[in-house]
Amino acid sequence: MKSFLLYSYWRFQIRRLFRAHPVLSTSFVCVSFGLAIAVAFYFDRMHTARAVRQEFDVASRAVKNQLASTPAVAATIVAPALPWFHSTDLVAQFGHLAEEIKLPIDEIGYSLEESPNRPFLRYRVTLTVAASYPVIRSFVDALSETMKNVDLDSISCTRADIAVAPLTCELAFSAFFRKD
Repeated sequence: MKSFLLYSYWRFQIRRLFRAHPVLSTSFVCVSFGLAIAVAFYFDRMHTARAVRQEFDVASRAVKNQLASTPAVAATIVAPALPWFHSTDLVAQFGHLAEEIKLPIDEIGYSLEESPNRPFLRYRVTLTVAASYPVIRSFVDALSETMKNVDLDSISCTRADIAVAPLTCELAFSAFFRKD
């Protein structure tokens, strides 16, 4: 009987509140339902995040165990094997390639750069040539194909007159060799 009286009392108070303030009461009920839905959604997301975290922990432990059981492989630096330094061979290769492509060389200069901090020798080669662009391009392409230790550093071309066909170009190469 006591519970029935309590129920009747609260029912009376809620009806009185709705009659006195209908907009405020409706807003309160809507906000309460929205809050209940938000709390339910939050707990669902927390449960999902916890499950994903547990799966991640299991997977990371499995990877660590697998890595621990595989033998360690020594890290090696993969670098091209540089040839030993022979300046006469380099000069002969440049000359032979220029003759083969029919590239006239006006000037050629060589300089050796030794540095105690580098594990290799750098040999700079500068060429001044006068030829058409396709001939110069084929020389550079053939050089990069035949001599893997030589790279083109820069190319600078000028033309005295637009009517003159050959370009005058200065090519700078770097050749890399092993240190003794």
